Amino acid sequence: DPKMKRISALLLTLAMVLTLTACGGKEGAQDQTTDGKSAHKIALITDTIGTEQFILQAYHEMEALGKEYGFEWSSIECADTAQWAENTEAASHEGYDLIIGLGWQAADPFSTQAEQNPNIRYAVIDTTCPNEAVTSIGFKEWEGAYVLGAMMATAFPEENLFGYICSYQTQATYKYRYGYSEGVLSVNPNAEFMYNYVNSYADTSLAYEYALQQQSAGCTVIMGGASASSNAGIYQAALELGNQGKAIYTTGLSVDQTTEENPYILGGLLKNTGACTRNIVENFLNGSLEGGSQLLGLKENAFGVVYVTTESENYRNTDIITDEVVAAGHTVADQIINEELIIEVPEEATA
Repeated sequence: DPKMKRISALLLTLAMVLTLTACGGKEGAQDQTTDGKSAHKIALITDTIGTEQFILQAYHEMEALGKEYGFEWSSIECADTAQWAENTEAASHEGYDLIIGLGWQAADPFSTQAEQNPNIRYAVIDTTCPNEAVTSIGFKEWEGAYVLGAMMATAFPEENLFGYICSYQTQATYKYRYGYSEGVLSVNPNAEFMYNYVNSYADTSLAYEYALQQQSAGCTVIMGGASASSNAGIYQAALELGNQGKAIYTTGLSVDQTTEENPYILGGLLKNTGACTRNIVENFLNGSLEGGSQLLGLKENAFGVVYVTTESENYRNTDIITDEVVAAGHTVADQIINEELIIEVPEEATA
């Protein structure tokens, strides 16, 4: 019957259209529900968010990814270190198939839960998990630090003593110090360095005292490497000394900490937790997320430098950070991205 054949053909065409619609978007049909949304459920575990840009970047990126790919997701905040273990265990029993942790507190509880829940994928950002089943995303801090060092040496061609105030003396912080010093030396081979260690991530008072000491010793430029919070002690010292006509200059850490209220903060280093979050989620969704440690840097826009890898900045002291200084930063960054310049960080010699 020709009429029945036409109806059958129409039904077949309609079925094909419905099938293509269900498979639409950026994922395969096997990862989607009948309404075209992702069937995945993802959790992001962090410290209390507040106004901490380091966390907000990841939170906002997860929000964007959820809309983009249609998966269900939750933000789980931890008020203290003990809550990390509790929240990670709880999330592991609530139907999430990917759990992402941001910060060093995630390493141990994620390792434990990965052992007990092999069907769940776990990933951590800005720390290394001892369990190879967990994806650990770290940063090539030395790349951005090298660029920043080259910029500071270009901005201060008459200076030969460069200061640095750091949190702890460890191999992890040495990656910053080595990259920064090599960047300075690439412009000024005669440069020398003065280091102080706060032995804390939150001691603004000691960071302040060290800044005054380094200024007295002859440092005009002091890199702020204690933490995004305790660097505030260095910023306070720079502002006070600047108002007294004894200006020192410093830099920020992890997020853009430049501000018009304190023109002595000259750029700094950036951790793009949003780029790391996208890297993890998209690799998970397309089935290519691997366990073990991965390092992301300038090429992936995961670790950057204010004025160089950003489209805009909070504030730029153009008297010091001239277009020439910014251009010098771009030149070095491009060399690193194109692998014309490869920086290998040795083990710190402690003897």
